[in-house]
Amino acid sequence: MGNVRAGVIALLVAQIVGVTALGAGMPRADAVIDPEIRALVRVGRARVLVTLQVAETSDPAQRADVIGRAQDAVLARLASTHASVVRRYESIPLLALEIDATTLRTLETMTDLVAGVKLDRAVRPQQ
Repeated sequence: MGNVRAGVIALLVAQIVGVTALGAGMPRADAVIDPEIRALVRVGRARVLVTLQVAETSDPAQRADVIGRAQDAVLARLASTHASVVRRYESIPLLALEIDATTLRTLETMTDLVAGVKLDRAVRPQQ
């Protein structure tokens, strides 16, 4: 029983350490890109939500700082002629952008910062 408990604890610690290390800017797998975005940027621009990889923290002020730094890092790598900021979020690791094909290709290379890119859609409120 003691060996099973120790094994479970070791597995949990390994997962926590792995997630924290990956969230701290270490490269992950390719970013997940919404397929509709590729079609839209072939003919123009698309409004998207970029999901950022950030380290987890329970302190709201520290979290806002971490998210802001990740947003700054992404924006620093993008040409302003190919992307425009729609909204910067403080409490969730998202960045709303309007992008073209060049920016989409650039975002795909940012595996250290970008977890995914989704189409920003209007959603009707539920009744």
